[in-house]
Amino acid sequence: MKSKNAPVKAVATDENIEQLLWDCLAEAPFIETQKVEQRVIADPERPEILARVRIGGQERLLLAEVKSNGQPRLVREAVESLAKYRQTYADSYGLVIAPSFTPQSVKICRQEGVGYLDFSGNCLLNFDFIFINKTGRVGTVAKKNYRSWYSPRVERVLRTIFMHPQRVWTIRELAIEAQVSVSQAFSIKRHLAERQWLEEFKQGFSLARPDLLLDEWSENYVPGRNVEKTYSSARTVIEIEAMLASVCQEQIIPYALTGFSAAMRFDPMFHYDRVSAYVLSDLSKIISALELTETSGKGNVSLWIPYDEGVLRGAEQFDHAKITSPIQTYLDLISLPGRGEKIAAAIWQNFMRNKWKPQAAAA
Repeated sequence: MKSKNAPVKAVATDENIEQLLWDCLAEAPFIETQKVEQRVIADPERPEILARVRIGGQERLLLAEVKSNGQPRLVREAVESLAKYRQTYADSYGLVIAPSFTPQSVKICRQEGVGYLDFSGNCLLNFDFIFINKTGRVGTVAKKNYRSWYSPRVERVLRTIFMHPQRVWTIRELAIEAQVSVSQAFSIKRHLAERQWLEEFKQGFSLARPDLLLDEWSENYVPGRNVEKTYSSARTVIEIEAMLASVCQEQIIPYALTGFSAAMRFDPMFHYDRVSAYVLSDLSKIISALELTETSGKGNVSLWIPYDEGVLRGAEQFDHAKITSPIQTYLDLISLPGRGEKIAAAIWQNFMRNKWKPQAAAA
C-alpha cells in the first residue's frame, strides 16, 4: 500500500512566471501587453501561457510552455508542443520558459524559430520586427554541482533502477542487484529521496521522476572517464561490427556497440560511418583479428575501455551484435551536439519514457 507520494515541486509560482514575461515584453516600449492567460487545468490542446499583445495596432499571440529545467530533451518536447498549438492559434509566436537553459538548448530554440526566457531574465524574442535578446544575467541562487556525487558505484545503482521501470525496491535488493554495499545503496536512496524523486510504499520505494534524474545525470556524466583508442580499417562499418562481434563471442570478451553504432539500432534510418564499441579486456586480440591500425587522427573505429564494467550492464543483442542499453546509449549521445543530442531525445521519447508511469514521465 502506498504511504507517501513524491511531491512535484513547482518550477515557479504563476505570478512569478507571468511577471517574468511582463518584464521581458516591457523591454520594447512599443509592445502593448493586453492580457496574459495561464492554463489552470491540464489540456494538451492549450499552451500553458497565452499572452495577447498589440504591436503597431495589430494583435499578436505569444504562446509559452514552462519546463522544470532547460535541458535539451525538455526543450525539444516544448518546441514540439508549441508547433502543435500554432496549428490552432494562427499567426502566433512560441517561446519556452525554464529556470535556465544550456547552450545546446538555446541553439535548438534559435534553429526552430522559438523564443526562450529564463528565471534570471535572459531571453530571446524574435518575431515580426521585434528583437529582444538579453544574455549574461545571473540568478541570485547558484546552481549546485552534483558531478562529484555521480561516482561509478552511484551510476551502477542508477543503471539498475532504469533497467527495471516501476519496480519497487528494498535497500538490500537494490544493493544485491547493483553489486554495491547495503550502506552505499541506502546513501543513494536517501539522496534521491531528498530530491523528491522517489515514491515510497510499505514494501519499499520506486523512482517517481526518471525524467528529472536523467536530466541531472546526463548533465553530470563524464564520458572522458572512459579511455578511447582510435583505429582505421579499410573494411565497411557492417564488416567491422560483424567481425568484432564474432571475435568477442569466440574469445568471451564483454563488449557492446555504443554511440552512433548503437543509435542505428534505435533508428534504422540513421546513417553513420564510424564504429564505436566498449570492450572490457585487453584490446590486442581484437586489433589483431580485425587488422586495425592505430591512428592519432580521426580513424573510423573507436574502441572504448569503460571506466566501470557497469557501463555494459543491460547490453542487448541486436541482430549480429550487442548494443549498450537505452540508458547508456542516451548518456553517450546526449553530450554530442546536433545528431547525437537529437537521437538521445528520441531514445528517451520512444524507448524509455513509456515504460514509466505517465505522471513520472510528464515534464
